[in-house]
Amino acid sequence: MRVTDNLNLMKNIAQEQIKKFFLTNQFLRKTRNFFHQVFFPILLKGSLLLITILVLIFVMLKIFKPIYLEKIYQKSSFYFFHYLNLDNHEFDEINISGNKRIAKEEILNIVSQSKKYITQDKVGDYQPLIQNLIEEIKKQLPWVDKAVVTRSMPNVLNISITEYEPFAIWQNDGKKYLTDKDGNLIPFEESEEFSHMVILSGKNANMHAKAIFNIFAVDPNLSSNVYSATWVSDRRWDIRFENGLLIKLPESNISEAWQRLIKIHNMPGSIIGLKIIDLRLSDKIYLEYDDSVMKEVREL
Repeated sequence: MRVTDNLNLMKNIAQEQIKKFFLTNQFLRKTRNFFHQVFFPILLKGSLLLITILVLIFVMLKIFKPIYLEKIYQKSSFYFFHYLNLDNHEFDEINISGNKRIAKEEILNIVSQSKKYITQDKVGDYQPLIQNLIEEIKKQLPWVDKAVVTRSMPNVLNISITEYEPFAIWQNDGKKYLTDKDGNLIPFEESEEFSHMVILSGKNANMHAKAIFNIFAVDPNLSSNVYSATWVSDRRWDIRFENGLLIKLPESNISEAWQRLIKIHNMPGSIIGLKIIDLRLSDKIYLEYDDSVMKEVREL
């Protein structure tokens, strides 16, 4: 115990001596003051000035010479991915998720062909493997809305697919297309799956599908009777029900007009014999009946 105490005492004395040396030594004190009072303020100001200059250069290039920024990005991507071997095409495992209509084999085929989509030895027009795969998947598979491709090191590729959700069939110039509510077009093939879908017609009808999609969602029971929707004069909708009833909607305040239609539809016997319900005027509703109904009315 006595030896251990002596060692601890000597250690404490040594620490005190070293501490005293650093605190009292004139050269070290002057050096410390120089760094705190002169060097660090200059370093801080220089760093801020350099950052400001770099930001200004970036802004000027972005405005006047954006092509230079693109070249810098391409070169950086090339050297980072290519020389660090992060762009190799050998995968021990490929995980694919989110695909419903697209076959897994179609995606795997694009991955297997990925070498021809990328130039490994040149900087010009270089894109990383992942970016090329995303572009090729969206280009070759029209059902793909979004594709997210990531790599898990060392050699695992993860591909997550989001497919378009078809909302209606758009007829244009004698051709049919599937369209989602945002107007994105998908190649149409005859299928029982799409037989219940609303048929859109009229120029640019697909680009205005979201408005009609939103009002259909208000009352699904009523909307289930809709057969077609025609975009008229690039400004409003005509809705045709399966029983032949035609609904003329206004250019604006479509939701209000649809609510009035719901009230009419929910009244017992209110649509029997009706041929047209015109809701284009906000303060009036025009009803047109079949000739047989009008004949019965006249004979009363």
